[in-house]
Amino acid sequence: MLPFPIQIQAGEPIYEQIVHAVKRALATGHLRPGDRFPAVRTISAELRINPNTVQKAVTALVAAGVLEIRSGQGSFVARSVIADRREQARTLEPLVERLVIEASRLGLDEEELLSFVQKQARKMKKT
Repeated sequence: MLPFPIQIQAGEPIYEQIVHAVKRALATGHLRPGDRFPAVRTISAELRINPNTVQKAVTALVAAGVLEIRSGQGSFVARSVIADRREQARTLEPLVERLVIEASRLGLDEEELLSFVQKQARKMKKT
């Protein structure tokens, strides 16, 4: 069984779904820094997908600093590194902008949007 819950859905590239599932597992505590990450073949067999797709996800996770490869030992969840304010802003601003745009399009005001964000944060802590 994989240490990160995932259900492959149509409409989004599978490797991006894997990346999202791993990041979510970190946010919810299903994965922790230092944990051994499953081998590409293991993930591929469990999800019944092409190993190249899994490798693409692993490569993206390594590039994002989420995973680290230890020579001769395999892949591990990277130790947490606190990002500086500039890196936080550079990473989060485009995501928050898209969220605010979509909330506005759906007719939500700032208070309603903040309420949704707080509910989601609480929900993720419970899982």
